[in-house]
Amino acid sequence: MREKGMMKSKGNRKMVNKDMANGNTVSKNRMIGHAAKRIAILGICGCALAGCGDGMQTEEELVIPVEQAKEDKAVPEAAENTTSAGDVAGQVQAPDRYQWEGGLDAVSVQADAVVEIPDVVGIRTKKITGRAFIQEDFDRVDQALLGGGKLWDRDYQAMADSNGFTASELEEALRRLEGIKENGTKGNMLYGDKAVTLDQQIVIYRDMLEKAPEEPVLMDVPAIVNFDDTLGEGEKENYLSGMVTVDGKEYRVIVDNSLLTGEIRRAVFSVEREAANGSWNWLMSDPTKRDEYPEELGIEEDLAVMLEELQLQPDTAVEETRMKLKAMGMEDYAPYGGEYSYILALTEDEKNVIKQVGYQVHCSRVEDGVPVLYMHEDGSRSEEARVWWPAEEMTFVYTDEGLISFEWVNPWVPEDLSAEPVFLLPFTEIADIFQEMIIKKSLDEFSEEGDRTEIQVSGVRLGYMLLQDTGVEQMTGTLVPVWNFTGRKIGRNAAGEMKYVIENEYESLLTINAMDGTIVE
Repeated sequence: MREKGMMKSKGNRKMVNKDMANGNTVSKNRMIGHAAKRIAILGICGCALAGCGDGMQTEEELVIPVEQAKEDKAVPEAAENTTSAGDVAGQVQAPDRYQWEGGLDAVSVQADAVVEIPDVVGIRTKKITGRAFIQEDFDRVDQALLGGGKLWDRDYQAMADSNGFTASELEEALRRLEGIKENGTKGNMLYGDKAVTLDQQIVIYRDMLEKAPEEPVLMDVPAIVNFDDTLGEGEKENYLSGMVTVDGKEYRVIVDNSLLTGEIRRAVFSVEREAANGSWNWLMSDPTKRDEYPEELGIEEDLAVMLEELQLQPDTAVEETRMKLKAMGMEDYAPYGGEYSYILALTEDEKNVIKQVGYQVHCSRVEDGVPVLYMHEDGSRSEEARVWWPAEEMTFVYTDEGLISFEWVNPWVPEDLSAEPVFLLPFTEIADIFQEMIIKKSLDEFSEEGDRTEIQVSGVRLGYMLLQDTGVEQMTGTLVPVWNFTGRKIGRNAAGEMKYVIENEYESLLTINAMDGTIVE
């Protein structure tokens, strides 16, 4: 079953959509507020193929150096003969394209995918420790993205009588509320989610207008980044917020270390144009290719028009991101891919409107030439974990006016865990595991009598994925090499009618540990 989610924050709901350049339909579900389970489970058939034990393996068992594996005859002869100094491509012996067809009555799978392998001589596992943002982080972002601009903000204490609003802003708010009444809403109705009526809110605004200044009262904000882990969740001492003006454009800057305690560990550094303040959600561009949810929003036509008018090209956004990463001195990151994005807002009369459309570039950490695979679902915690610690994420959003949003979540400190490159299973074994487990997984998913699932695999990639440590409260985990299979999933009812389409290169069909063949959910 497909779940519906309210669109509150970036990524709460990815819509079915179509990239206008290539005609691919795309759909995405992602819940930020409560993470999906990520459990490393031992695939029954996968372990039979990979030679796993009966129980979950320890780190020592999982990390098998290449040379030791050869001595133990764990490396097939074909792979051993073609492996050069631990060359990954030679060790895994993957084809340029992975092609396969199979399935059952209820599930069919068709694979025709380019296989992407890092051009490295070996892959080591990495220990990952989360950290708070520090002053150096702020300074490098400020210089590269904001030209070293100084932070300022409204002096809300000096503007307390008008609740921080200027006279013109309150006059606009009053016009908006009066317009709601003119459209038929009664004045004795409650205003939004407040405990006052519409008429009472109008009186409140009028009282504030009498005391409101014509221009905002401004103050300088010290650009000091703090983190004190003895403070409780949400403490303002660990929170920095202010505005920066660049070429006449105002940006809201937030460095939030305040959520690094308690059950959630989520540090956020964001820079966002004030004119487009909101929550970015991913691609939704073709009203004829979406599932049932977007139609309820009533924004299809507006979105299609705005995307057609967007002049920005994805390649331009990606190249601009490379330049900004270089300017920030972040050589450990690289663009991973991107997708069209939009901001959805709710008007006073509770109608959905699109504030802005743009192109979002996802960036990934690259460790020793191996990328951390970016996934929309990445960062969820396992069932045993005591805290929710989302994986590191960095995104840039552009419009025709340039950079409009930057967000960096949960920076990492990596270090080598395995002294030598680890042993990787040959791709033939990975393919066998995929072919059996993708069908099993699809059959395990809920469906009504007679429903059929069609799976089309279009991408296969080897890279890193973070497995969060369990049973501890620290932000720690391990980067392990995995094979990620992506593509398209189509659901049909007994009559053959399409019920849904889920497709996104950032949503995994199946992820397999490259060292031992276990399934990572």
